[in-house]
Amino acid sequence: MGVKMKVNHNCEIPESLRVLGVEKKFSKGENIFKASKKISHCYLILSGTVKIYIDHENGRRSILDFVGKSDWLGELSLFRDEDYIKENKVVDDTVCLEFDLKEVRNICKKDGEASFYFASYISNKLMLRSYRMSEYMNYSLEKRLASFILRHQQNGRYNLSHTDVSEYMNISYRHVLFVMKKFCDDGILKKDKGYIIMDYQKLKEISDSVT
Repeated sequence: MGVKMKVNHNCEIPESLRVLGVEKKFSKGENIFKASKKISHCYLILSGTVKIYIDHENGRRSILDFVGKSDWLGELSLFRDEDYIKENKVVDDTVCLEFDLKEVRNICKKDGEASFYFASYISNKLMLRSYRMSEYMNYSLEKRLASFILRHQQNGRYNLSHTDVSEYMNISYRHVLFVMKKFCDDGILKKDKGYIIMDYQKLKEISDSVT
């Protein structure tokens, strides 16, 4: 019997942290962090999507993750200086709460609830990434892509590029396109400046399947 991983990224942010946040907006194509600069802030995403990736010396690119609502950026720098700042790109207009790292560090030293909040968040994130790696090696692309769409849709719309998804899942662009066309032919999705989810239930059934 397969294991279905459920990780809660939506635990409530403690009020001692929330009051420190300043709303910031980033447009599609912008960077939230500059790879050449030291991180001085972290961000809680309220809406939108950000791509996290590494450009290798051999010219290849590895997409590490896509983060969206209720996800954090830069939270690891609260506990240690990052030797290498990962590249990032806003792929949908994004609204965040911006936090000064020094202020949040001080809160975490004094407030056990705040420290436990970040410890839980980081642990959940690592567990989920480990599960996704296992899932990608053992399940069909239909299941993986259905799960991916449900995770990254916003208000019923899904807009991530096939090129990015193929790089992230380490599969061919044509394979992604084939499955997306099948979802459209089956009435699950409708192509319209991206995709509109027409049948959530069917998409969830595919996502929850054991094949």
